[in-house]
Amino acid sequence: MIYKQTSIGIDDIDDVNGIVSGYGSIFGNIDSDNDIILPGAYTKTLSENGSRVRYCNQHRIDQPLGKFNELREDAKGLYFVAEVPKTRMGEDILLLMKNGVITENSVGIMPIVKNYRQDGVRELKEVKLYEISCVTLAANPMALITDAKGEIDQELLAKRFDVLAKMIKKENVSDELGYAIESELMKLKSLFIDVTTRPAEIVTVPEVKQMEISEIFSYLNKQIKSK
Repeated sequence: MIYKQTSIGIDDIDDVNGIVSGYGSIFGNIDSDNDIILPGAYTKTLSENGSRVRYCNQHRIDQPLGKFNELREDAKGLYFVAEVPKTRMGEDILLLMKNGVITENSVGIMPIVKNYRQDGVRELKEVKLYEISCVTLAANPMALITDAKGEIDQELLAKRFDVLAKMIKKENVSDELGYAIESELMKLKSLFIDVTTRPAEIVTVPEVKQMEISEIFSYLNKQIKSK
């Protein structure tokens, strides 16, 4: 099974009723694996097994997060409306979505019919869909705050810090999630201070290997394993 992520995956969040809508997959985009999913790729799998597909957290297919009220192809891609029950983890994830901490979805698929173009791009004409997951972009926070050259983007760093700070001050988060957010805030603050006080010639060489795994990512995984 392979995973394909979309950065425009979440369209709308109704945290009161536990409803999330968006796209698990977008047609026509060449991804980092040099793959492109073509329109119609999900037609057969949705017809045969669409009712068995679940909305998951971080591709843990054995721990579904919710079910789909709607799952279909449109001109843009694989559209869904998911219902997330108000479990402790479900409420935390909806809160993270609402505040822009979790912004992406990813599909777990198996290529069935594929074709290689002359330019090396692999066209996926038919796939088997196993699940759609909401995914944390920054399992390592550095992934969110670096640009295409690997240099630290201070504006994105500050934006993420502000979003997390607002959540912990204004939202009704659980104690455990609040602790995870606070820990990540301290990491981001330390990184920001480090970047702004380094000599200019060193700023462009971020020490990625020193960044720890996101506390939010770790917290959500612990919630899954505790079930």
